[in-house]
Parts: sequence; C-alpha cells; structure tokens
Amino acid sequence: MTGVKRIPSGIHGLDQKIDGGFELGSVISVLGGPGSGKSLLGMSFLYEGLKNGETCLLVSFEENVDDLISDMETIGLNDVKDFISKKKLIILFNSPINFEYLGVLDVINQNKISRVVIDSLSAISMYMEDRSKFRKFMLDLVTELKKLKVTAIVTDEQPQVSENDTLYFSGEYLSDAVIKLFYTGLGGDFDRSMQIIKMRRTNNDRSMLPMRIDQGGIYVK
Repeated sequence: MTGVKRIPSGIHGLDQKIDGGFELGSVISVLGGPGSGKSLLGMSFLYEGLKNGETCLLVSFEENVDDLISDMETIGLNDVKDFISKKKLIILFNSPINFEYLGVLDVINQNKISRVVIDSLSAISMYMEDRSKFRKFMLDLVTELKKLKVTAIVTDEQPQVSENDTLYFSGEYLSDAVIKLFYTGLGGDFDRSMQIIKMRRTNNDRSMLPMRIDQGGIYVK
C-alpha cells in the first residue's frame, strides 16, 4: 500500500509477500509452539537492523545473554559480540516475575532504539493469574511502544492450532500484525511453516508458507 513506510524484516523471502517489509513503528505478534522458530525470527529481525546501522534491543525472559549469542551465531548471524560491545545491540535478561516494562522504555529512550524484540510474553503471563491484569499490562505495553515509534516483535508460545483456534489473550488483538509459526518435526528442507494471520495496511499472502531455518537465518518460500 502506498504511503506506508516499511523496513526490511530480515526474513529471506518474506518482504515481497508483505508489500516490502514490516510497517515502520508497528507491533508484530509472533505466535507458535516449541521449536517453531519464534526466537530466531526475532533475532533475525534485529540482525537486519544491526546490519543497517540501527540500535536494537532484545528483552529475554528465558535465555541468558551467552545462550542468545550462541543461538545467533549458530545460524550464521555473526559479529553479535561486536555489536554488543559497540552498544548497538542491547540485551536485557529479565525475570518474568513482577516484570515492570518502564525500565525497558527508559533503555529505548536513552539509546535511541529503533527495533525491539520481547521474548516471550508467555513467560510473563504464567505469573499473572488474573487475565484482566495481563490484558491491561499488554494494552499499556503496546501503547507505550507505539508512542516511542519503535518497530517491535513480541513472541508468545501457543499451541500449534489453526487460525480459528488462536488464543486471543496475549496481545494479538492489539498488534498491527500477527504471524503464526508451525513445526512438523518431520525433517526435510521446509519442515516449518508460517501463516500471516493479519497485517494492517498491507496486502499480504494469507496462505501457509513453507519455512526453514538455515545458515543466514530464516527462509520463506
């Protein structure tokens, strides 16, 4: 669509299916089961920004900094340590218990962050038994990210169900885009798949897209 500013997603083969890339300043929910590639998709998105001279932020609740660096280097996303030493990539490892996002907003402001990944919301929701409290948390978080005009990916672990069975409790209804990832575990060149459930202001392919993780990142067919 004309008039919409876009940035490259960092996912090989995806941008031509979504009008050229993610909308600048949008919030994208990435959903999927274990092993579907949620975290690596977020890392690939950040790595694209790093290559283009942007300053990026990764907020993790499940993996420490060393493990995250190892994950990125394993698929050929190199120079991560160099980006960290130059403060172009900032990684925050947080406990999901009583997590407060105000510190994250401060880091974004102080470092002129342009791309953010929060991985994952399911870790936070586990410690918020009150669903209404979690919805309020998500509303506030998404609202503040949009005010800062960063482009953000938030991941969430959900069962590998069909589009109609999506569990709308973790922010999907607030996001500009929702992408679901699936993993068959059967092997083969494309043993994973991606479905773009929604993407506002974008002409996008809604079919199931074959996907693989290889050297250089994530590839969509």
